[in-house]
Parts: sequence; C-alpha cells; structure tokens
Amino acid sequence: MTFALGIWYSIAIGVGDFFGGYVTRRSVALTTVITALGAGVVITALGVAVIPSEVSGRALGLGAASGITVGFALMFLYHGMAVSSAAVVSPVVAVVGAMLPVVYDLSTGGALSRVVTLGVAVAVVGIALTTFSPEVGKRLKVGIAWAVASGTLFGIALTFLGQTDPASGVWPALAQRLVAGLILVAVATARSIPRLVVPGLRRLALLSGLLGGSGVAAFALGAQRGSLSEIAVTSAMFPAVTVVLSALFDSHPMRWWQLVGVGACVAGVAMIGVG
Repeated sequence: MTFALGIWYSIAIGVGDFFGGYVTRRSVALTTVITALGAGVVITALGVAVIPSEVSGRALGLGAASGITVGFALMFLYHGMAVSSAAVVSPVVAVVGAMLPVVYDLSTGGALSRVVTLGVAVAVVGIALTTFSPEVGKRLKVGIAWAVASGTLFGIALTFLGQTDPASGVWPALAQRLVAGLILVAVATARSIPRLVVPGLRRLALLSGLLGGSGVAAFALGAQRGSLSEIAVTSAMFPAVTVVLSALFDSHPMRWWQLVGVGACVAGVAMIGVG
C-alpha cells in the first residue's frame, strides 16, 4: 500500500506541477496557486469523508504548520518554472526538499548514514548536470534561486506532515491545503491580485490542484501507515514526470546530460529516503 501511495504521489505531483507551470506562464503564480489550492481543499475534504479517521488538535496543528509554508513553496515553484525551465527547477526542488527532513533527523539525534551521504553526493552531481542548459541562458540562476527557496519550504512542509499519527488520516492534508489557501488569498487581496485564473486556464489550474491535493493526501497516508523510507523512495520520482512532460508537450528542450542529471537527482533523493 505504501509503495502504491508513493507512486501516486510522484505521478500526481509531477503532472500537477506541469499544469501549474503551464498556467503560470500565462497568468500569475499567486493566482494559479490559489485556484489550485481551492481544488485541493475539495479533494482532501472528500478524502476525510471517505477514509476513516480521527481528528485531533495535534494533527490539525501539524497540517496547518505545513500549510503556512507549502502555499509559498508552490508559488515559488510555479514562478520558477515559468521564468526559467522545469528541467532546471523541478529536480532542484526535489533534492532540497528531500534533504530538509534529513537535517531535521540529525538535529534531533539521528546519524547521517553512508547511504544518505552518497545520496547527497549523487543528487548534487545530478543538479549540476540538469541545470547546465545552454538554451536557458541568464534564466539559469533565476531558476535555481526560486527552486532552492521552493525546495526549502517544501522540505519544512513535508517534515511537519510526516509527523502526523496514523489515526489522523487525511485531516492534516486538508488543514494544509485550507491554511495555505487562506494565507495566499489574504496576500492576493492585500496586493489587489486576482484570486482566480481566467476561465480559459481555470480548468487546468483546478486539475493541478486536484492532483496536488490527492498527492499530498497519499504522502500523509503512506507516512502514517507504512515505512517512511519506502514512501520517500517512491515519491522521489515526480521531477522526472514534470521534466518529461515539459519536454514532450511544452517545447522545453532537453540534452542527454540533462536526462542523466534527472536520473541522478531521482536516485540521490531515493538514497536519502532509504538512508
């Protein structure tokens, strides 16, 4: 079950990020994320309704703490892909996001195993290969900057989400989507930015949100009910999904060394999860 949930996370997040980046290039990152989070609230609320669970203050608190960071993480991710390239941004986000829980474990008394050390090294090499893109030009540094910011916030969000107990089910994921949406709506209102994307792009933004919400719910359930290492391995595949879709359908050129880099990033994140 954990393996299947991790695979779904990779597919859902990878496809959702592709749609989110596509919409952002034709809209505004903040508007895209708010629209997507609305759909995420709906799908996670449905999960709460159909999956037996017990709500608790701790679960809601951890979910809310995760939501404070994840909304901005999504906004930075979509903006980074819009101004740079998914081939640059997505793998960096995955690696940085995966290393944050490792840092947390070390700070609470854990030890850095040889597998994790090797995983970090492989991931760094993968980033170097993936982000070497002559076509991106000056957009390379911009993409990396947004990716590091996004990955850091994602790592914090997943660290909170991974601490929820099995009885809480999808409640933490619902709290995350709801809190993130409310915060970003307040930001958009204060800055007089539209809260919904235009009708022509709305369906894709909503689909991105449905996929993202279901992926987060799957991650929470997998972390609660099975091996965190196993779901970390299987959920580390989402950058490859986003990058391949961008290369196939959105005119993002990829060189052979970037494909190798994506593979190295996935392998590195997987080793970090196993370690």
